[in-house]
Amino acid sequence: MNDFSEFLYTLRKEKGMTQAQLAELLGVTNKAVSKWETGEAMPETSLLLPLSRILDVTVDELLDGKRKIENTTNYEDIKHETTSEEYDPKAQFDFDDIKRHMFTKGKEDEKTVLESVCGVVCASVFFLGLISYLLIGAVWNLWSPYWIIIPICTLSCGIIGIIFDLFDVKKRNRKKERGENPYIGAICGVIMLVCTLTYLILGVIFSLWHPYWIIIVIGSFLCAIIGSIGGIISHKNHKN
Repeated sequence: MNDFSEFLYTLRKEKGMTQAQLAELLGVTNKAVSKWETGEAMPETSLLLPLSRILDVTVDELLDGKRKIENTTNYEDIKHETTSEEYDPKAQFDFDDIKRHMFTKGKEDEKTVLESVCGVVCASVFFLGLISYLLIGAVWNLWSPYWIIIPICTLSCGIIGIIFDLFDVKKRNRKKERGENPYIGAICGVIMLVCTLTYLILGVIFSLWHPYWIIIVIGSFLCAIIGSIGGIISHKNHKN
């Protein structure tokens, strides 16, 4: 027996085939397969490709009498590689990265102390207003006109935000460094607060909801104009 014959015998046994079954698939006699496995003869060239396909090897492997790449799996190596890929520290966010993306939305500038305090105060005011309105409505069925509590709380949050912005030196300097006008937001905020408050007073007290909603629209246009002018001025100053 030679390498080819031994390999052929091994492959046939791995497939659980008899010489007769292999011979039938190839269209040859049992005696021909027997001679191949004993080393007395070699299959014709035209039979090498179908023989390799039946035994799941290449023609080169069949002629060499061995597999070039063993179909064995090292479980420990695969486990180690998978673990290394999945738990690579460089590919993972640490807790600080998560906090920064959650609270700053990926921006480089982190919130100042006053911004954080302002957020807590505004959230508390709005939450208390909402709870008050729900209690008044549910217990005394006074849903109207006490819905006004919600816009009042919203306005209060706007006023609080403007006040905090005016006193937040760090935030103001940060905007100046970016070429932004730090007072535009406060000015526009005051305009919208005055317009909204005026509209609510006219509506609730005098029932003049229509056509005085135009006050809100006018306020929005004023803010857009002021913002554009302020942006142009800030850009020129920053450029100079």
